[in-house]
Amino acid sequence: MAYDRKILAAARRALERDRAARAEEMEARRRDVYARAPRIRAIDRELSSTAAAVLKAALESGGDPEAAITQLRDRNLSLQEERASLLGQLGLPADYLADRPLCPKCGDTGYQGSATCDCVKERYTILLKEQLSTVLPIQDQNFDKFRLDYYPTRVDSRLGDSPREIMADNLYECRTYAKEFTPHAPNLLFYGSTGLGKTFLSTCIAEEVSARGFSIAYDTAINIIATYETIKFGNGDGEAAAERAARYERADLLIIDDMGTEMGTAFTVSALYNLINSRLMAKRPIIINTNLLPEQLSDKYSPAVASRLRGEFKPLHFVGDDIRLMKKKQR
Repeated sequence: MAYDRKILAAARRALERDRAARAEEMEARRRDVYARAPRIRAIDRELSSTAAAVLKAALESGGDPEAAITQLRDRNLSLQEERASLLGQLGLPADYLADRPLCPKCGDTGYQGSATCDCVKERYTILLKEQLSTVLPIQDQNFDKFRLDYYPTRVDSRLGDSPREIMADNLYECRTYAKEFTPHAPNLLFYGSTGLGKTFLSTCIAEEVSARGFSIAYDTAINIIATYETIKFGNGDGEAAAERAARYERADLLIIDDMGTEMGTAFTVSALYNLINSRLMAKRPIIINTNLLPEQLSDKYSPAVASRLRGEFKPLHFVGDDIRLMKKKQR
């Protein structure tokens, strides 16, 4: 799994904030309880100071440390029982003032050994989905909301099946892909006319894959080209462009939307080829959405790009009638 370094750092900061908030909450609890039952404050002070004092006295007098330890244990148990009783009289549980970490696995350090703890990974996943929701409508688009009833049931002789059956197969393929996704999953090429659900299903995949903690980079082909133009020609915020390009290149999954709508220049072809090729060489999966048919790819791009798209991607043909037009007519 390739972590987004900025989001991972934000997840660690979130843990620090939660730990600080927990410490403030515990301090507020102590102040409240001590004000209502001052004896509990005295007990806590004794519990925190008697161990060192008793052992030190036993060692300095040459006495038996075992006897001192037994005496200390009995005294502490007595104090703890009294403390629990006093908390009970206040209507509070015995562990109300127990200062336990939020995460018992790492003690709120964020690490288990040298590995990132699950508590940081959980916060990372939440932040990852929040970032993704700024560019994709993942709250509104998920597999359960994909409607097959928009697709005709009549068999198309050119396709050998009905659009609904073909799209049901595509839905199954996408669900399975999202469920079984790994950083070395295969590449997918969604192709077909506009308004047939390509962006919708790629969003569904992004939503489910990001929920499992994998990093997603999503953008249109036009924006991707603009990013690399900024880096090469310095016609914008170079630092922000470099960050975006790093996400395109390193994310666990890259989704390129509307490929084929960008200007077909030598720079465009080169930039897309280099990005696609570098991810293929690193075995980092890509999903591409395009309105172009496979045979049109060679006309739009170089033979090298077309060869990569045809040979390294599993094609899913999207068919039917434009759903966006159908929805407009229904309004």
